[in-house]
Amino acid sequence: MKNYKGVIFDLDGTLTDSKEGIIDSLDYSLKHFKVKVERESLGRYIGEPLFKIYREVLKTDDREKIDLAIRLYRENFEVEGMFKNRVYDGVERLLYELKLSGKDIFLATIKPTKFATKILTHFSLIKYFKGVLGTEMDGKNSSKEELIGLIIEKYKMDKNEVVMVGDRKSDYDGAKYNGIDSIIVGYGYIDENEKKLIEPTFFVDGILELKKILIGGKDG
Repeated sequence: MKNYKGVIFDLDGTLTDSKEGIIDSLDYSLKHFKVKVERESLGRYIGEPLFKIYREVLKTDDREKIDLAIRLYRENFEVEGMFKNRVYDGVERLLYELKLSGKDIFLATIKPTKFATKILTHFSLIKYFKGVLGTEMDGKNSSKEELIGLIIEKYKMDKNEVVMVGDRKSDYDGAKYNGIDSIIVGYGYIDENEKKLIEPTFFVDGILELKKILIGGKDG
């Protein structure tokens, strides 16, 4: 088993179950445009850039319309949606043991950095992270390809010693683009059709499997 020195985590669907707050904020923004989308179908957009979501849901390339939708989403998310969220069981223990074992831990999320930092702080997880990088409020760095690449460059990481841990195809794609290994977790928001489109280095169903790959941990 490879000894990874650096671990880059996704946030939504990997560290926390944020589905309710995200869907609430999407629903809030879409009501402004009188667009009705079933809540369950909105779940498939979790982990995707907001620009891409609204371009598809609103069926438009109108930048002003999409920008307004994003502002409305963030207006609701910052006040109400952000903390309709919970840390998956076993995640904090995993982060604690990773840091204890000397691993460098990073976050790469399409959420704005300020939101991601607030969430990690709220759940007392921020202390485990060497770096947190998200999308800029103006939309810059809105893909996992960009975010992972920036982390690797900033922290001068050896690509053979770093792994991306996420739950969506975008996490796999970002890792592949940057030439690093990937671990996709099955407890997040990936669906069966999406699984067929990827070939990660590892696919795991739970935290214990993830722990064994990252630090060779024992059950418990």
